[in-house]
Amino acid sequence: MELSKRVKEIKPSPTLSLDAKAKELISKGEDIISFGAGEPDFPSPDEACEWGKRAIDEGKTKYTAVDGIPELKKAVAKRFEHFFGVKYGTEEIIVTPGAKMAIYEALFSLVDEGDEVIILSPYWVSYPDMVKMVGGIPKFIETKPENNFEPNPDDIANAISSRTKVLILNFPCNPTGAVAVPDVFKEIAKIISKKDVFVISDEIYGTLVYDVVFESFARFLKEKTLVIWGMSKTYSMTGWRIGFALGPERIISAMKKVQSQTTSNPTTVSQFASLGALEEENQKFVKETTEKFKRRRDLIFNLLCELGLKCVKPGGAFYIFPDVSKFLGDKVKTTDELSDFLLTNHKVLVIPGSGFGAEGFIRLSFALSEEKIKEGVRRIKEGLSGLVK
Repeated sequence: MELSKRVKEIKPSPTLSLDAKAKELISKGEDIISFGAGEPDFPSPDEACEWGKRAIDEGKTKYTAVDGIPELKKAVAKRFEHFFGVKYGTEEIIVTPGAKMAIYEALFSLVDEGDEVIILSPYWVSYPDMVKMVGGIPKFIETKPENNFEPNPDDIANAISSRTKVLILNFPCNPTGAVAVPDVFKEIAKIISKKDVFVISDEIYGTLVYDVVFESFARFLKEKTLVIWGMSKTYSMTGWRIGFALGPERIISAMKKVQSQTTSNPTTVSQFASLGALEEENQKFVKETTEKFKRRRDLIFNLLCELGLKCVKPGGAFYIFPDVSKFLGDKVKTTDELSDFLLTNHKVLVIPGSGFGAEGFIRLSFALSEEKIKEGVRRIKEGLSGLVK
């Protein structure tokens, strides 16, 4: 039986496939240092684990409301206002099985066949395929390292056509770590306010910022913005699969319909675990892990600069995106080949920029110990030394 044309067009995630290859080598006894992780290396907060266990003990394992338990939505509203200064009612929030599902449901609710969706590049690997899955057409706008990977509002204005339906923003950014300054958001908001275009603002890394101020795009154009947030990155709860969307009630209601016919409610135990993490009054976990990420950010940035790599110092998230174009040539022609070369010959995993729409760059996650960062960069140096033109 022939598979659908739709599924044939979907590319597997390059980050997951490379990570799987690294794990296979590790299972064979290889000493691999992986800069590929898209998840924090910290255990989930104690409060999350305790509340999750208690939910099981108390028999809270049945279906819940499709859009999440009311007390979790209240906690999301409270914590989002605490972090970002934007108020939402519970009717403007949906709890989803991971933030990735929130993005998909939003695109499914907003995009018709042939509609354009503007995506800034470098981009998170899943955006283009998600857009195609709902019948949309990805339209890319390049952001440049000389501008700290921040978008040029004029480029966005010029890219909008009569077919444009959605603009996807992702700050702090995966893969660059860029954080758009408020003035840039203000200019983009002015442009979008005059157009029949909606914004999906993926702010999953919104609390993980260093030396800079991040303001939610919703502060500038709340009525035309759907914010994506979740538990995975801020609270190191990737496997619990809990995400959120916050936005206009009409959009949230549409997403609820999609969720009711696909996944139904997010995992009940995970919802209560998330409630435990959000309700912790001092948010000690968030403060401590952000400080650790900042130290790692400083370390890896300095080490890569010492190698002579051009790097934009990331203002947020836990990725750095160095330019390795000068090492591409006869021996390795692409970043895909470079990544395979480093993994096979030097036992270090980096993610090629091609998957993010940015050939000539590689993404390194610094969600690993300082000792592993030092050793991993040493291996990269060893590998690149044989490729210098």
